[in-house]
Amino acid sequence: MEFNFDTALTRADALQGLLERWKPVHDAPDALPLQNAYGRTSAIDYRASYNLPVHRVSAFDGIAVNFDHFISSMPALEHWKRGVDYVLADTGDDFPDEFDTVIAIEAVRFDADGAVHVDPNEQVKRGQNVRAAGTYMEQGELICAAGERITPEIAALLAASGHTVVQAIRKLRVGYIPTGTELVAPGVVPGRGQNVEANSTMICGFAQQWGAAFCAYPKINDDRDALKTIFEQALSENDVVIINGGSSRGSEDFNADLVKEHSEYFTHGVRCAPGRPVGIALCKGTVALNVPGPIIAAWLCCDWLLRGIIDFYYGAPRTQRVRIPVVLDSHIKSPKWGSFVARVVLTCVDGTWHARAASKDSTLPTTLLAPHALVTVPQGSVFEPGSTVVAEVLRDLPR
Repeated sequence: MEFNFDTALTRADALQGLLERWKPVHDAPDALPLQNAYGRTSAIDYRASYNLPVHRVSAFDGIAVNFDHFISSMPALEHWKRGVDYVLADTGDDFPDEFDTVIAIEAVRFDADGAVHVDPNEQVKRGQNVRAAGTYMEQGELICAAGERITPEIAALLAASGHTVVQAIRKLRVGYIPTGTELVAPGVVPGRGQNVEANSTMICGFAQQWGAAFCAYPKINDDRDALKTIFEQALSENDVVIINGGSSRGSEDFNADLVKEHSEYFTHGVRCAPGRPVGIALCKGTVALNVPGPIIAAWLCCDWLLRGIIDFYYGAPRTQRVRIPVVLDSHIKSPKWGSFVARVVLTCVDGTWHARAASKDSTLPTTLLAPHALVTVPQGSVFEPGSTVVAEVLRDLPR
């Protein structure tokens, strides 16, 4: 399908236009044992069922005493007996109600015969080193909000607050259809005119990392009828269907036209490179994406489009990367018709981050893995060496 410069949208407008029209179906939530809920999204709010501690406890290792003995001065301790005049109180321990104050162990010494001594310089105050009920966790306190992903930390708090089962939003279902006669499966040595179908592996990883379920359909050769059959099946089984390849203007690139024929909403092309010829559609309420075949273009479409769709489904705020100022060491420009997203390698020079765009001649592993950040050049603009721009950080910065 030919790219129309006049009707093409920005990435932001393309995503917003889709999300304004899409009404995702949320089935009954999944009831999951807590240990199986990591990475899932809570369907409801969870609050603490009780106070922790249930009763007041010691805040430090030490001895619990009755402050009345210390009102006027340090009492004579040579005849004090453990269990009568004081008790040992470890951090988090409850202790008998006749004691109300804890002296930290650092200020306490025990003789060989068991006699207790307290540093005479210790300033003892009533109730010191004691945590009241509910100071760790208060009954009714919000532990996990609806729409929040369950992390190990949240899971631990849910367990501590009395919850063993989580109601999780059903996973978004993503179906993936690779297309192209030239593609061979991973593990097959490609011959002349062939390429390895690797995008499904990458997109599967992204979908699962962002909380979706992923289903890869068999590779479809350049056969319109075969694609139509599998596309209609995928539409009936998923919330989002991705057709990879055939989004541009090649003689056998009919995928975009097929998607359009099935759609009640369709837009083709965005004002951004890489990934310009992406198709975005709604087909009987299911999102359909026709993503370009080159791996860098597919990566970027996943980054702004698929991730935005997944965030929206779960009611999560749009994922934002850390942004830092960088000084460019190379020339970067965008085309007249749209923005350009450059993958840049960062180095730190005298405390300032410098960025150099990945070379167009770089191998695919270098292009995909070496960059630390993205720099977006607005439509029809040029970023000259020495200029300070904003970079979105992709991974750990070099030391």
